[in-house]
Amino acid sequence: MAIEDRIRNRIEDLIRESDRLSVGDDHGQCVDERRRGECSAWLTSAQNVVHIICQSPISPYRQKVDATVTKQWGYVIHEGVAEFGAVLRSLLWDADAGLLASVADQARAETFDDFLDHADAYVAESRKNEAGVIAGVVFEDSLRRVCRKQSIAEKNVKLDQLISELTSKAHLSAVKAKRARVAAHVRTKASHAQWDEFDMMDVEATIAFTRELIASNLDG
Repeated sequence: MAIEDRIRNRIEDLIRESDRLSVGDDHGQCVDERRRGECSAWLTSAQNVVHIICQSPISPYRQKVDATVTKQWGYVIHEGVAEFGAVLRSLLWDADAGLLASVADQARAETFDDFLDHADAYVAESRKNEAGVIAGVVFEDSLRRVCRKQSIAEKNVKLDQLISELTSKAHLSAVKAKRARVAAHVRTKASHAQWDEFDMMDVEATIAFTRELIASNLDG
């Protein structure tokens, strides 16, 4: 899981700040009330950054930092900053090693699966339009996430071009590329309320292909 440069820069700033804030006085306590306030603000900012990176509530990093922030540190709050700073260093190491990717992908896969369940429910109720909107959105988000995972630039790139790129790099077979284009068609037409341009079979095909795409690339 690559971390955006702006987030990485912020984490590195927080680590540098932690080195300063984690120093106590001769009695092992925070040096003064002003420093306590700085430490408290630092913990909040650092927690926000971890939540941005680790969106799953069951992420070990998220659970660790939440426990650190909610702990009653009192006059040794600088020790909480030191502890949190060490966690941030480990977070960067794991991110650089690609060890956060599977956790993030699985969390996203679970969310997508929930949305697709809703799409299936609309199909069962013969509500083609609603099902098409949901299925199309999940398909596009999934496809773009697969592209990012494969280091394929996807920002402001049309779906058909992304499908071609994935196919050329052998991430999609010719058969799957054809199915992906059906899903892309549903996504485009549903987003423009062109309801007559796709049918229920197209929607069902989109849901099925999107589930396969998630299972093959994001789930696990």
